[in-house]
Amino acid sequence: MGNTFTHLVLLGDSTIDNKFYVGKGNLPIIDQLKIKAQERGWNATSVAVDGHSISHISSQLTRIPQDATHLFISIGGNDALCYMQRLKESVANVGEGLLLLSDFKKEFEKDYSEMLKIVSARKIPATVCTMYNPNFENPEQQRMCETGLCALNDVIITESTKIGIPVIDLKTIFNDPNDYANHIEPDVQGGSKIVENILHVMDYHRFNIPICSIYAK
Repeated sequence: MGNTFTHLVLLGDSTIDNKFYVGKGNLPIIDQLKIKAQERGWNATSVAVDGHSISHISSQLTRIPQDATHLFISIGGNDALCYMQRLKESVANVGEGLLLLSDFKKEFEKDYSEMLKIVSARKIPATVCTMYNPNFENPEQQRMCETGLCALNDVIITESTKIGIPVIDLKTIFNDPNDYANHIEPDVQGGSKIVENILHVMDYHRFNIPICSIYAK
């Protein structure tokens, strides 16, 4: 894209609002993005809030600048954490476990689909992100969460495909322990990857065509 006025706006949870986790003197995602955006003559703003869930996106949208030109949304992690707390519930067999996972997926689908409708109504080009896997030390906990997140990330991709918006696949991008500040939050390196992929989408996605392309640089 050229140097026509562009204002990138970030919405979501601590995946985007990671200033509390990167450590003193290190740049959170929004500051990294502002530097890169300014090099292109653009602007960047974040209305993301650590701890927010899918239901909060509607209120975040009320705080975006009037001159916003592109929205980048990473949300769902806190919703997923609520589901993951139930992963140790007892079931009689594997089938019942899959039914429980299906219930989580259906609830997530309802919430995420409604959120995308609200976003689409703003008529501003939007991009969403899948949820990256956590970085737990306990192998069983890691495997359970990875399996559960596969189901929820399937919702994100499917619902984005239906309305034709791009997806940044954080699940693929976060592939190094150094991407994490702790078990579940992005550190400076992870944030840098998110910024790099936001700019990659801006450079290569055809926002004038309602098509879902998946990006993972």
